[in-house]
Amino acid sequence: MSKRVYHRWTDKEARLLYQVVLDSNRNWRAVEKMFPQFSLLQLQNKFTMIEKQYVTNASMRVQKQQEASTLQSEDTLQALIRILESSNLTNNE
Repeated sequence: MSKRVYHRWTDKEARLLYQVVLDSNRNWRAVEKMFPQFSLLQLQNKFTMIEKQYVTNASMRVQKQQEASTLQSEDTLQALIRILESSNLTNNE
């Protein structure tokens, strides 16, 4: 039984793996030839983790944009209410 060796992937390696997998239409044998130091399973696992990370980050960005948009809309609404209220006070005097 071979001993497991942990490899800390660099951002550059991870981006390259992701791009190679997409460019090869997930032809894992071709991907494996580009990364001979890793087993097929290691490459597939790393790609899956990268994909999950991208999806999570993308959904978090969308959520933050929606929250910012909502806050901006609420701020605009509050400003309009203040203007209308001050306008009504001025008209009533």
